[in-house]
Amino acid sequence: MPKDSSSPVSMSDIARLAGVSESTVSRALNNNPLINEKTRERIQKIASSMNYKINESARNLRLQCSHTISVVINTGHTGGQTFSDPFMIDMIGAIADRLAEHKYDLLFSNRISSRSDWHSYLVGSRRADGVIVIGQGVDDAPLRELYEQGDPLVVWGGTKRTGADYCIVSSDNQMGGRQATEHLLGLGRSRIIFLGDIAHPEVNGRFEGYCSALAAVEMADSARQLDVAFSSESGYQSIIELIEREGLSFDGIFTASDSIAMGAIKALQACGHWVPEEVAVVGFDDIPSAPFFTPPLTTVRQNIHRGGELMVEKMMTIISGQPMEPEVLSTELVVRGSCGANPDYQPVQEFFQQSPGEI
Repeated sequence: MPKDSSSPVSMSDIARLAGVSESTVSRALNNNPLINEKTRERIQKIASSMNYKINESARNLRLQCSHTISVVINTGHTGGQTFSDPFMIDMIGAIADRLAEHKYDLLFSNRISSRSDWHSYLVGSRRADGVIVIGQGVDDAPLRELYEQGDPLVVWGGTKRTGADYCIVSSDNQMGGRQATEHLLGLGRSRIIFLGDIAHPEVNGRFEGYCSALAAVEMADSARQLDVAFSSESGYQSIIELIEREGLSFDGIFTASDSIAMGAIKALQACGHWVPEEVAVVGFDDIPSAPFFTPPLTTVRQNIHRGGELMVEKMMTIISGQPMEPEVLSTELVVRGSCGANPDYQPVQEFFQQSPGEI
């Protein structure tokens, strides 16, 4: 009996027309290399002519997967970074774009780290097939527990901690800290302070680089660090309070993020001090607004976009059952006006010097 034209096309219909088994059709439609190319193309052509649509929900249920990856911001309630932070927007955008290329959806879970059981909420419930975490956090015990459950996990963080075997993608924070501090020292700045919460591994790495640069010129005793959250507001308030207590007791600032640096500059300006003439400032990240700030911000550039893409690639490899090693991305010092070394800097020039793929 001919099939009712109003009924949906099934895999068995395609198998009957192609003269193969349903399992062969399933493999061919999923581009399984076990099926030779000629047969795959023939089956896919038949499916296309019949307007066959794969039932993604049914397939995911059968395979016990959701084709969704959860992305978690793990800087803590007092860390200062949220989804609206420019760094986060850039990184999450890169993650979302690369996940889409793999036909995966993104489940954004802000501050889910406050829950005691990530596994049951995110992966055990099949809400997500894996978790990408931005930030190791002050305490990485939840990350270790998630990894020990056997769940796919990739973390944007700092250095590997003892006993932590989960996959980490990071920038070379120590190198970036040295680059920034050596630049300020080279400009003759001798009273350089560091702004950032070193309880976070990423920030601690930047602080270590700062300290090593000072030690190299026998200025280790001059190192000074203020706990500051990842926000312009925190950077602003810390400098206002410092000036109220001590006056202008410093001539250089290296900050753990561009947002902190921008807040610090605004505080100096509000107190009537000149940047960079009186105080040179260097940030960290190179967020999109950094070249257009006043003055344009000298900063340590992280390859934020590549970091997001790399975490997705590692996640896909882990989901396929293969182990992945940590990876560290290099940093680059970008000299603009806030340190005084490039007073003629124009953001438009930098924009047009980029290659078409970078714009």
